[in-house]
Amino acid sequence: MPISPSTSSLANAARVSVNSHQAIMPDRIDEQRVEKALTLIARAAIDVPEASAKAEEALSRWRARSPENAAACIEAHHRWQMLAQLAPELREQFDAPAAGRHHPQRRQLLACLAGAGITGLLGSSGWWAYRHTPQFVSVLDNTSLLPESFAIPDGPDGQAASRIVLAPSTRLQVSLSRAERTATLDQGEAYFAIAQDRARPFRVRTQAGDIEVLGTAFSVSVRTHAVAIEVEHGHVRFAPYAAGIRRLPLFAPPAIDLYQGQALTIRTTGVAQSSQVNPEQVAAWRDGWLIFDNARLDDALPTINAYRRTPLILQDQRTGQLRLTGRFRTDDPDSLLRALPVILPLNIVTHPDGSLRLAVRTS
Repeated sequence: MPISPSTSSLANAARVSVNSHQAIMPDRIDEQRVEKALTLIARAAIDVPEASAKAEEALSRWRARSPENAAACIEAHHRWQMLAQLAPELREQFDAPAAGRHHPQRRQLLACLAGAGITGLLGSSGWWAYRHTPQFVSVLDNTSLLPESFAIPDGPDGQAASRIVLAPSTRLQVSLSRAERTATLDQGEAYFAIAQDRARPFRVRTQAGDIEVLGTAFSVSVRTHAVAIEVEHGHVRFAPYAAGIRRLPLFAPPAIDLYQGQALTIRTTGVAQSSQVNPEQVAAWRDGWLIFDNARLDDALPTINAYRRTPLILQDQRTGQLRLTGRFRTDDPDSLLRALPVILPLNIVTHPDGSLRLAVRTS
C-alpha cells in the first residue's frame, strides 16, 4: 500500500508539544537539522517494521534534545506532508514495497530517499525550487483597440479562479507556482479580480514596486511617466523599490496600504501621491469610458493613445503640464481629439508625416 505523508506514525514522530516549545521556538530553521529530521522520518515510513520503530524512537530522542531540533522536526514534518502534492509519477517512488520483496530492494529505495531523494528534494535549495518553480506561465498581450479578458487557472486543480482584463496596448506575464502568483506589468493598464488564497499571495510587479493582494479587485496602470493603482474593493499593499534597487526589502521604503476607493500614483521621479476615487469608476475603460479628473496631460496621453491608431504627441513639457478633466468614449477617439482644443488652450498641428502634435495656444 502507498506510504502517505500523513500516516499517524509520522505525525507522532514529527509532532512537537506546542505548549512546551512555543515560547522558545527559534526564529530561523537550521536546514541541516531539517535534513536530519527528514532522514529519520523517511526511515520511519519506509524501512522494515523493526528498523522503522527504531527510527521513530531515534527521532523522538533527537527532537527532545533542544528547541532547535523540535523546530526542525515541525518543518520537516510539514515538508513531508507536501509530498502528497507531488506529481503521481514522483509520488509512486515513495510507495511501500509489496509483500515478498527482498530487503535489498527496500534498502536501496530507503538509501535513495534518505540521501539525495528526500533531503535533496525537500532540503534548503530543493525545497525552495519545489515551492517556487512555475507550474504555469503565460504572456498576455492585447494588441487590439478593445479591452480583452483572461481567466487565470489559479484555483483548485488548475480551475480558473481569478480574472485579468487588459486595456489596449498592454502586455503582461503571469506566473503561478506553489508558493505565489505573480503578474509582471511593464507597460499598459490592467484590471485584476483576484481570488483569495492566503497560502499563495498574488503580486503585481511594476517598475516602481510590488503590489500584494489576498483577494480583491483593483487596477494598475504603467505608463510613460508613472505607475497608478486604484482599488475597487478589498485591500492591497504597495511595496516600493528603493531608487535603483529592485525587490530588496532591506533597502526599500515602507509599504503603503490601500483600501476601497483609494488610489496611489508613483512617478518616475520617486514622488508618490495618494487620492480618492469612485470605486464604481475604477478601470472604467472596461465599460468603454476614459475618465480624467484634473489629470496632467502627459499622464493622460499614453492612455488616450492606446485607443488611437495615430498617436498624439506633446510639443513640449509645458503642454504636458496642462490639466484634463472629462469623460470620453473609447470607441470614438476623434471626439476627444475635437474636444481637446475646446477644453484646453491647445492647438493641434498635423505634420507631413501624419503625426498630430499638441501645443499650448499662445493667442
